[in-house]
Amino acid sequence: MEEPAEEPEGASTQPFPSVTGSPLPRTSATGTGAAAMPTAAPAAPTDAPPGERPPRETAAATEETPPTRRRRTVLRAGAAIVFVGLGIAVSTWNGYTVYRTGNPADRIYTVAAGGAMTLMHVSWKSSVEQVDSLPGQKPLPADRQWLKIKVTRTALDAEGIGLRGDPQVEIRHSDGRVWKVLPESDDVPDEAKDHRIGTAYTYNMVAVVPRKLAGQVEVHVRPATYDVVEDESVKDIFKKAAEQKDPVQDQVLRFRR
Repeated sequence: MEEPAEEPEGASTQPFPSVTGSPLPRTSATGTGAAAMPTAAPAAPTDAPPGERPPRETAAATEETPPTRRRRTVLRAGAAIVFVGLGIAVSTWNGYTVYRTGNPADRIYTVAAGGAMTLMHVSWKSSVEQVDSLPGQKPLPADRQWLKIKVTRTALDAEGIGLRGDPQVEIRHSDGRVWKVLPESDDVPDEAKDHRIGTAYTYNMVAVVPRKLAGQVEVHVRPATYDVVEDESVKDIFKKAAEQKDPVQDQVLRFRR
């Protein structure tokens, strides 16, 4: 009888016994038992009507959803816009307040047609005449009109004589348009000793306005607020200007027609 062939070292021909029964459970990553397997939610019966099918519950549906990053970004952007707007508004108001401190809004006094008004120790009066031509001036276009303007001042006391600086005169319409006037002549004395209390002195001026508005425009007079001092040197003028400021010229006389 032949001897069986020699088996390699470590090899075995003996069969392993078969093992019956259920397999051993797998050890979880933590080594404490079987690994938990997710259990699928039972599917809703397909034969149930759509309105009676039970809602599918998921973990995402039961969790409380925190505010999204987009919502936080929108809220922050909105708050930033509000704060910037408030900052601009405050800055604008401060700038307007500073401007108005040095440039207060005009205080306008309305004078009835043909009437007079007293302001700062001086009585003022004005009149307007429409003319088609002026000596030495070229004819105007058909849609333009010459106006001859007279502004009369009467000092009521010595303080009124001191406030004899030339007034600022404009022609205005109710729609906001303004026309400058050109001085022609005046009979106001240059020196206080020649100026008489109670005597009327006149400024003569001219202006050009649209013909269709010639009967609607009004004369606005802004009297001077500084004292005219006789024989005052340039040095004294600058010294006085450095020590005190002249009153603001914010009072305007509006002469109706």
